[in-house]
Amino acid sequence: MKKILILFTIIGAVFMSSCNEETFLLEEPKDDIFAENLFLNYDGFVNGLNALYALVREDRETQSNVVRASLWQMGTDNAFVNNGASQSDPFNDYNDLNSENNLVSANFNWLYRIINSSNLIINRAENTPVDWMGGSDAGNLTNQNKVIAQARVMRAWAYRHLRYGWGAVPLSLEEIDGTTYRNDWERNSIEEINAQMEIDLIFATKNLEMKEQTGLVNAAVAGTMLAELYLDMGENGKAETEALKVINSPEYELMTSRFGVNASKPGTVFTDLFMNPMPNDGNKEVLWVLNNAYADVVGNSYVTIKNIWISYYSKDSKLKKYNLDVLYTYNGGKGSGRASVTDSAFGWYEATDDRYSEYAVKKEFIFPTDDTATAFEVIGSTNMDYDNPDDLEDNFLWPYVTKWTYNDPFVLDNASLSGQYNDQMYMRLAETYLIAAEALMKNSKPDIAANYLNDLRRRSNASEIEADDVTLELILEERSRELVTEEYRKHTLVRTGTFYDRTVLYNPRLDATKVFDYNEYFPIPQGIIDANTGAEMEQNLGYD
Repeated sequence: MKKILILFTIIGAVFMSSCNEETFLLEEPKDDIFAENLFLNYDGFVNGLNALYALVREDRETQSNVVRASLWQMGTDNAFVNNGASQSDPFNDYNDLNSENNLVSANFNWLYRIINSSNLIINRAENTPVDWMGGSDAGNLTNQNKVIAQARVMRAWAYRHLRYGWGAVPLSLEEIDGTTYRNDWERNSIEEINAQMEIDLIFATKNLEMKEQTGLVNAAVAGTMLAELYLDMGENGKAETEALKVINSPEYELMTSRFGVNASKPGTVFTDLFMNPMPNDGNKEVLWVLNNAYADVVGNSYVTIKNIWISYYSKDSKLKKYNLDVLYTYNGGKGSGRASVTDSAFGWYEATDDRYSEYAVKKEFIFPTDDTATAFEVIGSTNMDYDNPDDLEDNFLWPYVTKWTYNDPFVLDNASLSGQYNDQMYMRLAETYLIAAEALMKNSKPDIAANYLNDLRRRSNASEIEADDVTLELILEERSRELVTEEYRKHTLVRTGTFYDRTVLYNPRLDATKVFDYNEYFPIPQGIIDANTGAEMEQNLGYD
């Protein structure tokens, strides 16, 4: 579980600092000599990739009092800002979102750090003499292509965020050094960004195995991303093909029976997925795992996603009177409730759906009745009662999904921390099923689409649907039922052209006076515009 993390080296510091936060594409990096000494053999490239994975894992680390991923989740149809902060409050009122927003600019720059680091690995792997340590010409080529393929997936992953977050953005494919320094970047079209993502992901599907070492990207990850990309490009036949390649591969399957550490205890197979995120836990559905480790292991990540989604129940006037360390231990850990699932999204579940059961959505708070913690009493309940949207600010008892709860079996005190150190699923086969269903619907195959949707619904005890029920609206709601707080919801809504209508209709904090069509994209950070002195960097519509 910890192998990748133990390999993490000082190169991580180089990647994380090689680009100034305010001049992502403009600064001449100072790491050239270090790179010359590192990228001499296969092991050096593995260490470079480990640093790249560490950058990606920041997705679930703290940024501007939320996590980076929150930028693409808050202010949509299924998530609102609850316990807000200055950088996240604008997602309850987009009138306040501007080009100086720190969360927006920090994520923009972070994504280009990932792109620049990917370019460094790709360019060095393609263009410099390297001992690939493969034992033969064929083995050398395999090792070389696996390194390049992983870096290409990371580059495509970053451009995916940029495309759905900002639309047209600069396309950078070369390592930035003294000869490639520029201050005249222009924004490339979405079509150009998508075309490069397609090239990168096709290369990855051809040069990676369907299942690689746990924690590494693989052909299944690349194929799922490629299928979604083809939906965005209107290539629905290709989207269907790529999604079904992953679904039909023998390496993965939907989990439909109880498994893992709590299989003998009350619960559901759906919640078992999150308690047992690793393949060696028996999880055959997970495509990509974010490996993690405790604080004393080099390369660990202090992930704070639970703190964002778990409500701030310890602030409740009744619950705060209990011993908080004990309260946290038996209720999923400490939360600050920065973001919450909308009541609309909770309303999309049927009563029998395991994804809305007491195991999947927190509905009651418990406390042990004795020191042995073998019996518990219910000391409070969650609720979604409110008279007006203002009541949803600091709503301490709002229900929350239990996907990110953290009851550390080894260090109980960790439940009181804002962060967590557990391994987490990052991508799973259920999303590939949903992409396949959308492609099949668009390819006039609603009966087959219904079959894939029913596979998900059946395993959660939701009622089955018919071919005539398959619409984009149903698929969007099924995505939320299955993936809420996992998927980058704004990406999905932007891709399907439904962001504005669904947000106004279903988000209680946002009406037509607080969100607008142009808010589907974020503003280009002002620091980027100002630093690009050699050419005009156009601002997105509405933010001038």
